[in-house]
Amino acid sequence: MAGERPTGEARAWQQGRCHCGAVRFEFLLASWKGVRCNCSYCVRKAALHHRVPAEHFRLLTGGERLSSYQFGTGRARHLFCSTCGIHTHCHPRSAPEQINVNLHCVDAVQDARVEVSLHDGRSWAA
Repeated sequence: MAGERPTGEARAWQQGRCHCGAVRFEFLLASWKGVRCNCSYCVRKAALHHRVPAEHFRLLTGGERLSSYQFGTGRARHLFCSTCGIHTHCHPRSAPEQINVNLHCVDAVQDARVEVSLHDGRSWAA
């Protein structure tokens, strides 16, 4: 994304939310790195994943509004706001004990240069 990286953000807590604001969370950001996955689900929801250990993620509000979607092996849990439908985070299949935050839900990402890599989720299980 275009723009200069805000100062003092390495290892800083960032806040994110769904569109309607019912679901709010914060996470410890180590770097502005995101991953785009090409699996059938991630392509359709257009998430930009940033993985953090579970202890570096805190759900602040809206736990009761979160809905979960699982498919295929059922290992991954994709979470989204049941009011506005925005995907906020997930427990990925490759590391279900960790959290993939959707960087598109983080206001500060608008002012950051995000280094994006690609994950071949379509061929991952092969």
